[in-house]
Amino acid sequence: MKKQHPQCAKCSVIRCSLKDQNKNVPSYCPTENYPDLLKDSVEKMNLPENLAVNKGWLGYFSEVVNPEKFGEKYAWTRVDEIIAYAKVRGMEKIGIATCYVLMSESKSLTEILENNGFTVVSVCCLCGETNPRDIGMPGNICCNPILQAEILNREETALNIMMGLCLGHDILFLRYAKAETTPLIVKDRALGHNPVAALYQNQNPFYKDRFKKK
Repeated sequence: MKKQHPQCAKCSVIRCSLKDQNKNVPSYCPTENYPDLLKDSVEKMNLPENLAVNKGWLGYFSEVVNPEKFGEKYAWTRVDEIIAYAKVRGMEKIGIATCYVLMSESKSLTEILENNGFTVVSVCCLCGETNPRDIGMPGNICCNPILQAEILNREETALNIMMGLCLGHDILFLRYAKAETTPLIVKDRALGHNPVAALYQNQNPFYKDRFKKK
């Protein structure tokens, strides 16, 4: 029988969070359908470079969920987590790839990171003043996310933070950036850069037709 596409988002069992192997899972469960990939991924997770990432995650997350500090996890912002992760990893230079409309936010982030002992390199999406016609695009100005990535590569940043790069430009940045990269702001012009709000709206009867196919 042909395997069904993974549909974890539709699963009501969620055995993976319970560790109860006696529970039956839906036929579309990827854990059951891709044992070869599971084995391969575990081997890859044990590679030194990947162990280092997990060490960074565990370093800050063990504080987030510290049982002796119950409730404190709700005080951890994403900025706190980035700072803690970078310190656990021994990272000293952090790059910021920012959209030009978020320069103020990037300046605030730079000050926070510098106050925590990091060297910060920031590159705006319009850096290079690329002529749109040189890349087959219309208009008078255009972003160059590849240049952003290559400059941060040249600066040898240990960690990059994306600040509101447009959809598509974030893909190009990630394609060329060599350092580990994490998003802090995901651009959403309608919702104050809070894209998850669209999903909450979709659960509200008042907005039920908002995302229906037209």
